[in-house]
Amino acid sequence: MLIDILFVLGAYLFGSLPVLQWMARAKGHDLSHEHDMHHALWHKVGYVEGFAGVFWDLVKGPVPPVVAWGLGLDTLVIGLSGLAVAAGQMWPIFIWFRGKERGNTTGIGAAFGIAPIVMGIAAVPIAASAFMRLGSSIKKRGKEAGDRLEFAGVSDYLPLGMLVGFLVLPLVALGLHREAAIVWTLAGLSALIVLRRLTAELRWDLRQRHGDPRLSTVLKNRFLYDRREH
Repeated sequence: MLIDILFVLGAYLFGSLPVLQWMARAKGHDLSHEHDMHHALWHKVGYVEGFAGVFWDLVKGPVPPVVAWGLGLDTLVIGLSGLAVAAGQMWPIFIWFRGKERGNTTGIGAAFGIAPIVMGIAAVPIAASAFMRLGSSIKKRGKEAGDRLEFAGVSDYLPLGMLVGFLVLPLVALGLHREAAIVWTLAGLSALIVLRRLTAELRWDLRQRHGDPRLSTVLKNRFLYDRREH
């Protein structure tokens, strides 16, 4: 039991590592006050660093679950380690729980580590929305090549695709008759993603509202489009 607890805690600490900020500081930039770390890393540091930041957030997700599989730990611990690494991305202890990332990328990686086939099926709407987002960006003229390839910015495709992918995740696991621990931990991951959408820097968003002052409108846009306004 103690080993299981320490392993899940270690997964959270691993997910909390502020690698994107370290990458920026190595190039002489401070991104601690940016609202979108990936976007800022891409535009203010460089395209290589932008790609590297996305890659890191993606590959760190499956590390704890895969290691847990290799160590022969209980299925529940495998699932919880995936939840923990995603939670570390969302609420990192090393920067006093003031993380600004939504956890989507790390959540995808964690889900692949917990149940690769399940996530492979649930990733279909995510991949489709990513291609649509990229296609619309590539068509824009007058932009540098790197700007055309980046995913940040206003888009309906990607946030909706992410939402659908995470919401169907536990349903796919249930349909494939996976263990109850897998189903419930994937449901927990979906809940974390939605919770983060609704609450990340919510106070700042409420201070910036224009037009419709209703909290319900802000929450609706956050839930569907992962942003304050639509």
